[in-house]
Amino acid sequence: MAFKLVTLGDLRLLDADGNTVSFPEKGLLIFAYLFAHPLHAQSRSALSKLLWDKVELAQAYANLRKTLSRMEARQQELGHRFIKITASDIKLDERTIQCDVAELQMPPSLDALSGLRALVGLFNRLFLESIEVKNDALSEWIKQQQEQYLTRLRDTMMGAVPIAKSASDVALVKEAALRIFQQHPDDEMIVAVLAEAYSAEGKLRTARNIFDGQKQKLWGNLTLGPDIHALNVVRKVFEKQRGIVSIPREDKAHPPVVKPDKGPSRAVPRLVLLPPVESVAGNQPFLPFADALIEDVTIALCSLTSVSVVAPYTAAQIGRRSDKANTIAQHSISYVLDTKMSGDGGQASLFVQLIYFANDEVIWADRYVMEIDSLAAQRRQIARRISIAITGQIERNELAREYFERSPAAYQHYLLGQRYLKNLDLPDIRRARKEFRTALHDSPYFSPALSGIARTYSREWLITARGDTQLLKEAEKHANQAIAAGQDMVGGYRELGVAKLLLGGIDESVEALELAETLSPHYADVAADYADTLVHASEPRRALEKIEKAIDLNPLCPDVYLWTGAGASYCLGEYTQALSYIDRMADSGLANRLSAASWAMLGNQRRAKTFVRKARETNPDFDVDTWLAVIPLKEQWQKDHYRDGLRKAGF
Repeated sequence: MAFKLVTLGDLRLLDADGNTVSFPEKGLLIFAYLFAHPLHAQSRSALSKLLWDKVELAQAYANLRKTLSRMEARQQELGHRFIKITASDIKLDERTIQCDVAELQMPPSLDALSGLRALVGLFNRLFLESIEVKNDALSEWIKQQQEQYLTRLRDTMMGAVPIAKSASDVALVKEAALRIFQQHPDDEMIVAVLAEAYSAEGKLRTARNIFDGQKQKLWGNLTLGPDIHALNVVRKVFEKQRGIVSIPREDKAHPPVVKPDKGPSRAVPRLVLLPPVESVAGNQPFLPFADALIEDVTIALCSLTSVSVVAPYTAAQIGRRSDKANTIAQHSISYVLDTKMSGDGGQASLFVQLIYFANDEVIWADRYVMEIDSLAAQRRQIARRISIAITGQIERNELAREYFERSPAAYQHYLLGQRYLKNLDLPDIRRARKEFRTALHDSPYFSPALSGIARTYSREWLITARGDTQLLKEAEKHANQAIAAGQDMVGGYRELGVAKLLLGGIDESVEALELAETLSPHYADVAADYADTLVHASEPRRALEKIEKAIDLNPLCPDVYLWTGAGASYCLGEYTQALSYIDRMADSGLANRLSAASWAMLGNQRRAKTFVRKARETNPDFDVDTWLAVIPLKEQWQKDHYRDGLRKAGF
């Protein structure tokens, strides 16, 4: 591979010797966009609107044709073809060209410190920071990419904080924090990480010397120093270490900027941390520790201005109430940290999950193992890890909410659509689609509404069971539109995965849902959809791991989770386990055929016949071979296994 695209800082194309190769700038921008796109492809119409949003559409198409013609000519001169151009799409051939940010599209490293070291080495400059942009769409996309990469750096750094022990590891964390701080000097968690790193070094004078070295490294020999606001925030770091209340200083050379009044600011979100109020046998020694630990975290978070924290006494009262949800709603609480203990003897684990109360979404979860002999030593470390995680996740979720709330009318219709989608009958599915379409009238590129429409089509295909491929094509189309409108939002990838699965594109479905899980690793519904796809991909053991993760994140889960667990268990020959999953379903009638097959494989023909009869009451025309012809399964053994069980049951 002889060529490499550089996007961090200056946009350049380099040859094998590292020399800059001339290439049309718009062509390089197209390369950068295609590299960032998960599918490495985009339609001509979308690229035209991105690059020339201030001209008529016909003119934008003409401009794109000229650019592609120049790119084609230059490719021929270089003897390398970087893109494939069709009548409707442009696709990157990543085999012929590298990109400096390619590793950012890989799953994060399991070793947080080594992952952080690689990212710090990569992020000397921002993505496309030297490009002069005159159109709004491209400018907005570049900002989104910059924030996405900074978020990756921030998340990796937060993962490295708890395990950074040596002086070199602490210095690495501090280096990353300073890179982020340069762009986001008001990020309180970054200020807190810097303060912690400086504290670990013991002396403020050393901290000041280190900052001077970092300042020289970051700003070099420029005649202008770093931004005055950034220096004020660094001053806050040092003053925080000495317990000094920071007072803004007037700088005659940089008078204070009076910001225009933008109307009422958004209310600060409220958070309640519920202590574990129940215990299983053998956990009594851990309960006082867990209560104290959650109180430590609560007090630590009280120093932040980005979130309002409910006091521990009130949190304990809320946790004991039977009408917990009503109490949380009455107190206008946005986020709930729910905690649960499990285990026995000398070891227990504390399971914590952060829930966005408005839609009951689990946005983060983790499990912490506790040893009775080292509770005191563990307390501070676990408290710090939970505090950092909570703050980072709330900030990310609030940024996402800002996207939702740009168009209040669209958001309202989207929420109505989501409410209808909770019901699995056809009229409500179509009502949901109508609400999502209304949302798009108010905000045409509202990605969640496009994802919602995609889901209505795939749901309608499943419920009507007519095999109408056009419904799935519509689902796929709207899922791709949702991805184009919001590349860092999980909904489009999730719906693309579901649509591709039902269309028989099992490998593409796995790829899309893997991307969805990478974007939102604690989203239970995504994990459940991924598990379902893995069952169809003939990977039932991985599917079972994923569905157990989903159930762990969403313990009071919908029936579809348990149905997926039962299907995976059946494929593994664990028929008793499959029936156990089905017994936990609120409406186990959905799985009558699977129950019949499982009982038949266990040799209990009487029970199998009972479920065959129940299945025929709801679907008298069911035919095994017709059903297996429609259901996408990657490997033949899986179809044979289902056929064997269903035939033995009496279908």
